Amino acid sequence: MMGTDYRPREHTIAPNREPDAEPITRSMECMACGATSPVSEGHVEPQDWILGHIRGFPAHLDYREHVTLPYRVRPGQWL
Repeated sequence: MMGTDYRPREHTIAPNREPDAEPITRSMECMACGATSPVSEGHVEPQDWILGHIRGFPAHLDYREHVTLPYRVRPGQWL
């Protein structure tokens, strides 16, 4: 568009801590079979899931934690 100026702007990327932000969630994944725990906002449920899973599958010793952390981009100064 003719006559329009575009200026760059600084931005900050950070975890979204606003009251209306999505919650931080986590789950565990068994590295041996790919089974996953329920998604939870706390640590206890996914870790309890591992203890139950290992009772059924004693050789499944390695797990991966999946954490979902919402982020927000905040506009800053015009450059």
